[in-house]
Formats: sequence, structure tokens, C-alpha cells
Amino acid sequence: MSSSPTRPNVDRLRRATSVDEAIVLVSRATQDQRLCKRLLQGHKRVLEAYGIKNLSSFRTDWFRRDDVIVIAVMTPDGERVLAGARMQPGQVANDFPLHQAVGHMDPKVGEFLEGILPEGAYELNALWNSIELAGMGLGSEFLIEVAMAALPLLDAKHVVALTSPVTRRWREKHGWRLRDDLGEGGYFVYPKPSLRASIEHYVHPDYQPHVDVEVRDLMASIRRRPEDVTAYVEGPKGQLKIRLNLTI
Repeated sequence: MSSSPTRPNVDRLRRATSVDEAIVLVSRATQDQRLCKRLLQGHKRVLEAYGIKNLSSFRTDWFRRDDVIVIAVMTPDGERVLAGARMQPGQVANDFPLHQAVGHMDPKVGEFLEGILPEGAYELNALWNSIELAGMGLGSEFLIEVAMAALPLLDAKHVVALTSPVTRRWREKHGWRLRDDLGEGGYFVYPKPSLRASIEHYVHPDYQPHVDVEVRDLMASIRRRPEDVTAYVEGPKGQLKIRLNLTI
């Protein structure tokens, strides 16, 4: 999972066009390969602005995989993709982008992934959001919560992520745990020498008691009615209307 490692600059904030409504679409990658391309381009743009030009999650082979789940946040007219992520399963450890990224640094990474595969495991990666959503209450956290809610719908128990310093902030609220048995206390020097990535892990339903109540309530509502749900989130810059549609 990747996110901007530092705060956006003032010029980018000034150029951003505010939004007050967004569509969150959760679907299989094969349903719309053009959308997959747009998600990848958005992810690259965000990270390249911070000097990160090569990640294992930049590959394109997942475009044609029916088992890869994409999470896309778009403007109501579908013209702009504002944020995104994907959930990627594997048959073996090296199918996971995080193993391709840091598996060579510690053989226990592969052993850990092979151990959870039989119970159903996804990696949440390529997580990004645009400056238009800054301060509107829909950022990385909401996409993480949608992915967690989708686990039982996908008949899976585990979701893992390779996180940046920014995305690690949601760990406790969402009940995830640092895999401190991997790397150096859970950390790896990646994707560049100045940054440390960590492997985080969530297990459904085992870790659910550790999730904040409002997050548990949101996940429960998504599972009860995964299609055509309207919700509202509030941020420092105002309220955002969200229309959520899971078609998996």
C-alpha cells in the first residue's frame, strides 16, 4: 500500500478543484480495463510528485485478472478518478507485490504469506488519493474500510499491506497489526533509502473486536447492502456525499 510520504505543496492545493459528491466503485479488474489504466496512472502521478518512480505495484499484468478487486473513487460523471486501491490475491507468495518488493530482504516474508494463503488472503496495495479530496473526509482510511468490509464477501480471512509512514497512522483505529517478526522489527527500507515501509496485517473476524466502533458499524452496513448505498462523510473542508457500489 502506498501513499504520499510528505505533505502536498501549497501550489497543488491551490490548483485543486473541490468536489462535494463522489462515487466509490468496487469491482473486478476485468470489468473495466480502461478504469484499471486510469487508476494506475493516478497512482503513478501522485508518487512521482514525491520522487518515487518505481514500485512493484506499478505492473499492469493485473488488468486481465478476474480475481483482482479494484476500488475507485470517481466524480459523479465518471470523468475524473479521484482515488483508488486494489485488492490482489495470490496462488504463491511471489504473486503479492509486497513480496516482490521486500521478500528478498527477509525469507520469512514468503513463509508468512504462504501460511495465510489457504484461508484466503489479499494484499491491499496501490492506495492513493488526489488533492481534490483533501479535507473532505474521504481519504485512505475510507478505502481501507471498504477493503476490510469486502473480505467476507470474497470468502477471505486475511488482508495485508506494505505501508508508508502516512498510511501507518490508521493501524490502531482499524485493528491492524504490525508484523514485527518480519524485516527489522517489521520495517524495510523501501521504496527509497529515506523511507521505511512496514508489513501490516488484518484478520477477519479475529481482529474485529479491536476495530473502532464507528468503523465496525460502517463495515456492517456495507455488508448488509453492498450495492447502491449513499453515505456522508465530514472533513475540515465540508461534507462529501458518497455513493457506494460493490459489484464483486
